[in-house]
Amino acid sequence: MPTKTTKKVTNKKVVDKKEEVKAVKPVEEKKVETKPAEEKKAPAKKVAAEKKTPAKKEAKPVEKKKATAKKATAEKKAPAKKEEAKPAEKKKVTAKKATAEKKTPAKKEEAKPAEEKKATVEKKTPAKKAAAKPATTKKASTKKATTKKTTTKKATTKKVTKEEQYAKLSLDTCLDLAKAMSMDVTRDSIIQQLILNPDVKSVSENLVNKYQLTGKFNFEEDGYDEGLVEVLVSKVFETADIKPQKPEDLQADVTHALNYKFTDVVADGEEYKDQFDTMRKVLMIAQHKDIHDSKKLEEEVGVDVEKFVEEFMDLAYSVLKTWKYEDVDYYEHFIFAVLSQLEDLHNKYSNRIMMDVADLYILHGDYGLGDADYAYILRENQIKDYIYYRYASIYEGVDKDKAKQIANQALQFVDDRFTYYPNIIAVLEG
Repeated sequence: MPTKTTKKVTNKKVVDKKEEVKAVKPVEEKKVETKPAEEKKAPAKKVAAEKKTPAKKEAKPVEKKKATAKKATAEKKAPAKKEEAKPAEKKKVTAKKATAEKKTPAKKEEAKPAEEKKATVEKKTPAKKAAAKPATTKKASTKKATTKKTTTKKATTKKVTKEEQYAKLSLDTCLDLAKAMSMDVTRDSIIQQLILNPDVKSVSENLVNKYQLTGKFNFEEDGYDEGLVEVLVSKVFETADIKPQKPEDLQADVTHALNYKFTDVVADGEEYKDQFDTMRKVLMIAQHKDIHDSKKLEEEVGVDVEKFVEEFMDLAYSVLKTWKYEDVDYYEHFIFAVLSQLEDLHNKYSNRIMMDVADLYILHGDYGLGDADYAYILRENQIKDYIYYRYASIYEGVDKDKAKQIANQALQFVDDRFTYYPNIIAVLEG
């Protein structure tokens, strides 16, 4: 039965120690009051450390603002107290346990306000997080909205149709593409067709049939097809002042040209422009009606076509001497188009027009082209006196030595039997 005896003794000791602790407490409280400034050195003294905990309990209501700092200190001191209690005297283990049991509720009470504050902080923290979440949501929604916009743009992007691409082309680009399709057309030639027939669709179909363009080109592969022709004609129609030609208007213009008298450079130049437009109308009528004889064309338009062509060539030869080189080149192509359409006039005036153009090139400084034209004319004609005379005389105002050289060369083919022999001698002696 020794075990029972030990328990009883222990119980008595516990009671005695409790009384001793109660008797000692007043003294320890005085010690706490004498050392308020040494709170930081509390871990050095075991008893002071044990009593500072209730003292802090009293200070907490006053220093609410410093609750967080004291809480951290209390948390640090709590384990220190436990560690200090362990190396104490083994004989008073039971008393210390009792003391610890009393102090533990106090510590728990101290920890509670701190825990409440922690809870408050934790409650506040979720609030902040909750407040932050809407912002994130907004950003997310913004991103979604942006994504939707981008998707919408992609959805609205459509492939440009052939008609839309053609509509964006300029008139010059359309003419270049027409040349790429082997079409021999210009703005002026299309205008003349529209004057005779102001129907864009009809003129376009005529051009497509003339150059056999149906199915010849593929838009996807070549970038153009026969549909471009109508676009070209419509653009010309929109940019030109197209007025249907009336027979009486054409007759009045030709009559005025036949009665015109040369006056001065300016007036002659304006008259040349007017006659050029009138001659173009005559040519377009011949092409539209497929007429290749000047007499038949005269019956169609009611004017003397041959006389008008001769008058026009005289005026052009006079005016273009003082105009630009490019004007000469343009005139050459135009007048040969007229003579090619009217075969009877081509046979009659081809040599003359070649010499006129050769003279104009020489006067504008293109001696190589002028000489080449004259060489061709001399080679193709048996009667050479007039040709040599024209060739030598045009150089008299440019290079007299060359003029004499040409006249001397003419004597190999021309003698006094020819009409222009005296003229050639005059150049040689001049």
